[in-house]
Amino acid sequence: MKSYKQNLTVNMGEKQGYMDITDDVMSALRCTDIRTGICTISTMHTTASVVTATNDPETLDGYLKFYEKLSSLAKEELRPALCHQLAGNSVSVMIENGELSLGLSQYIIYLDFDGERDKTVSISILGE
Repeated sequence: MKSYKQNLTVNMGEKQGYMDITDDVMSALRCTDIRTGICTISTMHTTASVVTATNDPETLDGYLKFYEKLSSLAKEELRPALCHQLAGNSVSVMIENGELSLGLSQYIIYLDFDGERDKTVSISILGE
């Protein structure tokens, strides 16, 4: 069993937003010779999330608006952390034949609910 870990530094440059990090995760996988296994991508912050979703701006903007609306019941300073709790911390993707096993229109998306600063996304790969 082999393992590999890489961290990405992400800065949205705005208070709230999203970013497709699928290519970054694939680049990390290509640094290994792992053909079969699992890749876990997680944010190291309580005000950001990693999800799988379509890479469609209208859909992703809709997600942000949905989380914002749900969190509007909380105090302003708690909203980014509540969005993180709703969207989740991480995703795990199977690795088959040296490739991420994603659906046809499925991407790995980083969501930030309190941006404008550097944050860390951790990519952990385990397999053979």
